[in-house]
Amino acid sequence: MEPLLLENARLVLPDADAWSPLPAGAVLVDGARIAAVAADAGGVEAIRRRAASRIDLAGRVLMPGLVNAHYHSYGTVVRGTENSLPLEQWALYTVAYGRSLDDEGIQTAILLGAAEMLRAGVTSTIDHFAHAGRVDTALDAHHRSGMRVGFAPMLHDRFDHDLLGIDLPPELRRRVEGPKRPGAADMAALFRRIHAQWHGRDGRIALLLGPNAPQRCSPGLWMAWAELAAELGVHVHTHLLETQAQASIGLRHWRDGMIAEMARHGLVNDRLSVAHAIWTAPEERKLLADSGVTVVHNPVSNLMLGSGFAPVADYRARGVALGLGSDGSNTGGRHDLFEVMRLAMMLPRATTADPAAWPDARETLGWATAGGARALGMARDIGRIAAGYRADLTVVDMDGAAEAPLTLNLAALAQHATPACVRATMVDGRWAYRDGRILAFDEPAVLQRFAAMRERIVAASKPEVATAAEAVPHFAKLPGRC
Repeated sequence: MEPLLLENARLVLPDADAWSPLPAGAVLVDGARIAAVAADAGGVEAIRRRAASRIDLAGRVLMPGLVNAHYHSYGTVVRGTENSLPLEQWALYTVAYGRSLDDEGIQTAILLGAAEMLRAGVTSTIDHFAHAGRVDTALDAHHRSGMRVGFAPMLHDRFDHDLLGIDLPPELRRRVEGPKRPGAADMAALFRRIHAQWHGRDGRIALLLGPNAPQRCSPGLWMAWAELAAELGVHVHTHLLETQAQASIGLRHWRDGMIAEMARHGLVNDRLSVAHAIWTAPEERKLLADSGVTVVHNPVSNLMLGSGFAPVADYRARGVALGLGSDGSNTGGRHDLFEVMRLAMMLPRATTADPAAWPDARETLGWATAGGARALGMARDIGRIAAGYRADLTVVDMDGAAEAPLTLNLAALAQHATPACVRATMVDGRWAYRDGRILAFDEPAVLQRFAAMRERIVAASKPEVATAAEAVPHFAKLPGRC
C-alpha cells in the first residue's frame, strides 16, 4: 500500500477538549500505520508531498476507530430472545440458544456482528467467546471479518446454581449443565494451541484469556489462569461482580471478598480487564485502581438486565482506567458505541450532585477509544490519532439534519453522532467499510445465509429453551434480592 493522505478532515486529536472546534488537518497513512498528522496549513503541505494518493474528506470528522471492549459474538443470531429477566435467570436462556449453534451459526454470528460494528465506526472488539469446541471456526471468521479482535475464549467449570445454593432436581441439573466441560489441563492445552496458531495473525488477532467469571472457575482453573498469563504474557478479560447475587457469592466464599482473593493469587494486575464491576465495595475499587485494572462499563446491558448502576463516579475519582462495551446483542441490543458513550456520560449525573464530577464528552470518547485499547493490550498502538499508531480510523459526517452542530466539537460528536453518520472505517490502513459497503467480506451473502438458517436455530433450541423455562422458577429468590 502506497502512502495515502486523508485531507480536509476535522481531526479528533488526543489533546482535544470537549468544547473547542475540531481542528482542520490531514493524516498520512503508510501501510498499516499513521505516518504523520498535521493540523495546520504548513504541516499539511509538508505531508502532502509525501503522499502517493489523496482522499478529500470534505470537512468530515476523522476520529480513532471505536473499541467495543466487551462483546459476545454468538448473540447476533439470537436477537429477539428472552431478555426480560435478571442475569442469573436470563443466562439459562442465552446458554440454551447458544447450544443450538453449529459452526455455520457461529461464523454467521461473527460476520453479522462485524458488519454491524464496522458500519457503526467500531474497528476493534474483545469477543468473550463461550463455545470452547468452536474456537477455530470462530477465529477463522474473525480473521475474515477485517476487524481487529481480542479473542477471549471462556474458561469455567462451576455453575451458578451450585454457587447460589440452588438445589435443582438431578435430572434437571443434568440438562442445565449439559455435556461435561473440559478440565483445567485440557483448557490450558487448547489455549496454548490456539495462541501458537493465531496470536498476532496479520497483526489483527490477539488471544486473551477469558475466564467466564472468577466465581465460576475452580481453584484448578485459577491456577491455570495464573500460569498461562505468566507463561504467554497475555491480557485477561473476565466478568466481575455483575449482580448483587454475585457479590453475595464473593463474600460467602472468601473472607475478604472475591477481588482480594484474586489478588492473593496474583490475578489482579494491569493486564486484567473486567466487564461490569457493578457491585464492588470501596476497598475493592481501591485495589482495582492501585493494580491498574481496566473496568469495562456496559451501561446498556446493565440496565436491560436490571443488574444495577456501575459506580463510575467513584471509579473516576480513584483513577480507575475505563473502557466501554456493548455486551451481547440479546442483552445490550445494538453494538452502538455512540449510544453507549451517551449513557456512560449521562448516568452518573443522576447520582452525582457536583457537575464538576460528571464525565464529559472528551472523557467518554476516551473510554470508547484509548480505554478499550488498554483493555485489548494495545494502548500504545490504537485508540489515538498520532504518528506511529496503527491506522484504525473512522470517518463521520456531521452535516445531516439530526447532527449538524453549531460548533463541531467533541461535545457535538459524543452527543449527536450515530452509526448512520459513519461513512467509512479503516483497520490497519485498509478500508473495511466505505461508501455504504462492507469491503472485507460479502455482507449480502452472510445475511442470505442467516435468513436460511433461522428456522433451523429455532428448532434446534426448543428442547434447551424448555429446560431453561423449567429451571427459572428455582432461581426466583436469589441472594441479595427481596
